[in-house]
Amino acid sequence: MEYDVEVKLLAITPDNERLVEQAGRLCYASGANLGTNENWLQTRIKQGHESLIEHASATFYVKASRVLTHELVRHRLASYSQRSQRYVKETKADYVIPPEISDSGKPVPPEISDSGKPGIARIYDQAMSSAWDSYRQLLNAGIKPEIARYVLPNACFTEIICTWNFREIRHIIRMRTSPAALPEMQVVANKIADIMRQQAPKIFGDL
Repeated sequence: MEYDVEVKLLAITPDNERLVEQAGRLCYASGANLGTNENWLQTRIKQGHESLIEHASATFYVKASRVLTHELVRHRLASYSQRSQRYVKETKADYVIPPEISDSGKPVPPEISDSGKPGIARIYDQAMSSAWDSYRQLLNAGIKPEIARYVLPNACFTEIICTWNFREIRHIIRMRTSPAALPEMQVVANKIADIMRQQAPKIFGDL
């Protein structure tokens, strides 16, 4: 089972590989050779000359948990627009269920009442139900969404639009596809990598 996340490419610099090569060729005064060497960009990247790929960018839509977006926005060479919990009420209990929990066969403590779900998933299910129940009660009591949201879990689904230059995207892919990365983040980063390898193989084909 995989994390239930969504990643979509919304926009990308047109003719991005040609633009990036043109920027790089300018540095070497070799503009007359533009487009003559399929490996030219990868050679520059392997040499560490990655500043030239900053001239191209891509914009992605990501639907995932707030656990993930808290980490994602640490990549600061970017622009972000995220769904607000201050102005938007969370009327639906919409949240990520980590496969590590839903697939767990671990025994559940006897004090946890039976919710019809097996193993440790029962604890998670009760926590989510309790959080949303508390949130609704606070809203019904007249508490503003910006305050009531304090009881909501990091598991909440959220939506974010992210714009990064190609150099930052390469950094995100390298860092966030690592086995040491958050599992949910690995899924998102691998989806981004798949998209970018299709969109700009001369720049992302080695990843």
